[in-house]
Amino acid sequence: MLSSLIIQKLVQVVTLAIVSCINVANVHSYQNGNCLKNNQSNVHLQKISNFGLSCHDRFPENDRRRNKNIIAHYCSSSSQEDSFSDDELPSFVQSIVLKQVYPAMIKHTKEYGNPNIPLGNNDGKKCKTLRRLAFQKKLTDEEMALLEGMNFRFNSLEEVYDEADFDECLERLLKYEEEYKTNYQIPKKYKPDPELGAWVTMIRRIGRDNIPRDRREKLDAINFAWISTRKCGSSFMSNFRLIKEKLDKCCLVCQDQDTTQNTDEDCVKEVLNDVDVKKWIRAQADAAKNGNLSDARIDFMDQLPGISWRNI
Repeated sequence: MLSSLIIQKLVQVVTLAIVSCINVANVHSYQNGNCLKNNQSNVHLQKISNFGLSCHDRFPENDRRRNKNIIAHYCSSSSQEDSFSDDELPSFVQSIVLKQVYPAMIKHTKEYGNPNIPLGNNDGKKCKTLRRLAFQKKLTDEEMALLEGMNFRFNSLEEVYDEADFDECLERLLKYEEEYKTNYQIPKKYKPDPELGAWVTMIRRIGRDNIPRDRREKLDAINFAWISTRKCGSSFMSNFRLIKEKLDKCCLVCQDQDTTQNTDEDCVKEVLNDVDVKKWIRAQADAAKNGNLSDARIDFMDQLPGISWRNI
């Protein structure tokens, strides 16, 4: 009997200790390692409403310093309903654009499962601005961590190229070449200037023959190397080009992508009979449905002739 009472008391003490550990201000928990001992810990804090990710999953222990304010914002309360509301804005947010669009992103997440508001209204345009600010490193580490935790989709290479100021990027490229003398072989993920690396990569993907004449002349004038000697490439663009080439052969009139009456349906069926082709197209359709396919890539997919790619 005495033994049972002792065990009950021990269970109560351990339970209270665990609850206290979760409910204490999580900044101290992450800084001191009292609640989460290491990266292999199986302890998961309460689920963040709407996003479906635990505090521990969203803010890994090896990134404590950058995320400590976000952890405190989301995880300090024992009730997620109390700690997270539609109108609540994290106190560490400094970006005016993020402050303005944050409530709309939360609403969009509740309705569609992601914060990626499409273009077509002011909130969609603000999301687009956020992507550019992120690429230009004009958001704080905490703001970036917040957006990453929300599964916010950042700019694709295509969007970087479309939105960047060509002449400004060209000037930055000249400064890069002057300093490093690599024949313009800048890495795609160039950390000091990620926008420039993405911009150059996309120029090469477009190619000399397809880029606007005025831009081609400016690049030729600086002896730009149109072929990269670096081992890199886009899986999306490689698959897209391969499939488009096959579908183009099925289309008698390919200049007008909306023309379907001149498409060889048997040819299209043969292309789609390839399991890998169908699998890839469906993957893009699913990504678009979930808000994870960039507007630029959606535009590319819309160029595939003879098919309705969203309904494959």
